[in-house]
Amino acid sequence: MSYTKVKWGMLFVLILAFWLGTQASVIAAPLTAQTTRLYGATRIETAIKVSQQGWEQADTVLLARADDFPDSLVAVPLSHRLNAPILLTYPESLDPAVLAEINRLGAKNVILLGGEGVLGEKITVPLFKAGKALDRIGGVDRYDTAAKVAERLGVKGQAILTSGEDFPDALAIGPYAGITETPIFLTGKKELPEVTRTTMANLDKRGMANGGEGISQTLVIGGEGVIPTKTLDGLTNINRLGGKDRYETAAKVYWFAQEQLGSDGLTQQAAYLVTGEDFPDALVTGALAAKRSAWLFMSANTDLPAFTYSAMGGATVSSTTVTLIGGAPVLSDKVKGTVEGKIQPPYLLAGVTIVVDPGHGGKDPGAIGTNGTQEKNINLAVGLNLADILRGAGANVVLTRTGDYLPTGENYQELTDLQTRVKIAADKQADLFISIHNNSAANPDAYGTETYYSSKNPSSAGSVQLAQAVQDRVIQELAGYNRGKYENRGVKDSGFVVVRDTTMPAVLIELGFLTNATEEQLLTNSEYQQKAAMGIYRGILVYKGY
Repeated sequence: MSYTKVKWGMLFVLILAFWLGTQASVIAAPLTAQTTRLYGATRIETAIKVSQQGWEQADTVLLARADDFPDSLVAVPLSHRLNAPILLTYPESLDPAVLAEINRLGAKNVILLGGEGVLGEKITVPLFKAGKALDRIGGVDRYDTAAKVAERLGVKGQAILTSGEDFPDALAIGPYAGITETPIFLTGKKELPEVTRTTMANLDKRGMANGGEGISQTLVIGGEGVIPTKTLDGLTNINRLGGKDRYETAAKVYWFAQEQLGSDGLTQQAAYLVTGEDFPDALVTGALAAKRSAWLFMSANTDLPAFTYSAMGGATVSSTTVTLIGGAPVLSDKVKGTVEGKIQPPYLLAGVTIVVDPGHGGKDPGAIGTNGTQEKNINLAVGLNLADILRGAGANVVLTRTGDYLPTGENYQELTDLQTRVKIAADKQADLFISIHNNSAANPDAYGTETYYSSKNPSSAGSVQLAQAVQDRVIQELAGYNRGKYENRGVKDSGFVVVRDTTMPAVLIELGFLTNATEEQLLTNSEYQQKAAMGIYRGILVYKGY
């Protein structure tokens, strides 16, 4: 498309575009995180590796069963209070590697989580012989054990209540509970155990009597199906964080923690991803996350759930390293690729119809490059790449052309061609319209990317947001090519027919100048075309709130 066709918008519209685009960009981001894996051959070895990553030295360690979760669910706040890693063992014998890790830490004290029936003499005897001072926090059942841990912690304004019948919700809240050192109580589905009710009441009174805070808020983790409202009779100031499944609940826990702790309370440089299908990895990693004020996200083994993706998109940026706890059998390479942005999950744009419009075609070559490159071919290559990516994310994609032809056929007239593209979007009731072009100018030194919208489009506010998000992400994606200081030409208002006469949010992106020899060479490179398409896609995700 010729650069001379540009219509400049009024200054206040440009300012509005920048402001709205900035707002869209900070809501969340599509995942593009760096990843690493941390794991051992067994859950016991994985716990040791987590300990080694987080602790050079520790006076105390917490020891829990590797094959059963009840007594260890509430351990993370105590781990944070004591700066103590959580290690695992089977009850039949103390694994020599566990004792070796306790010795590496220089730990003199070992706190056993659970009663004699949970971790008995086969564990305590070798620890005693190794010169460790032993302490035990164990009740008659999991609810009593949780209450005893809470008594050691005390309360400072809030308490947490989760299900004692399954592990995910307690482990999801673990890092927040650890950072704030908030005790976690357990409840059954049918009723609140008496030991839980009594201990909560006593700690509330004790806190108030000592001139401090009692329990002014109870965070209930889990939906109605996990902890029915009737179970909560007698509790006041309840704040429920629950979703339809463990992954939605974990995401809501993260959003709550982000709001409560803010940027000072949660680091943006590291995050941990664990399986939500078993308890050991989440338990020991929750302690590490709390120590580092990082966060812990939960994933299914084979796929990253939609709510987890959304939460991680709000938490992570390109500089964040996400550590996957476990090898590929625990968290698949598909999960890893999704976190890295190399695999696009099918739920992100499900139900969204997007028209991808590769400009020109057929008898209309568009701009002509210094070495004869025809714009229509670059537009089509990027458009086809973009269509593949969008379909991979679940979008319904409509291409105005899929080959070297015009939507109007052989009888080319410019206005009719443009109006036909607009009609395609209207007929398909598209949600978004993306037109792909490349520029030309009389000055061969002109270069850079710019994105257009129209203030006359009925959906102009959305068009501004979409334009800024697309512009930002394409510039970010192509940054490694060092086109120069002025590669970002910004977002501009225009009278282009395809963005003016469409009724849905619509943008036209000029990826570069074919009349600039350097950019012409880049634009003909297939990898560059793929990156440009990925940038447009990620801009769409930002616009959609990811």
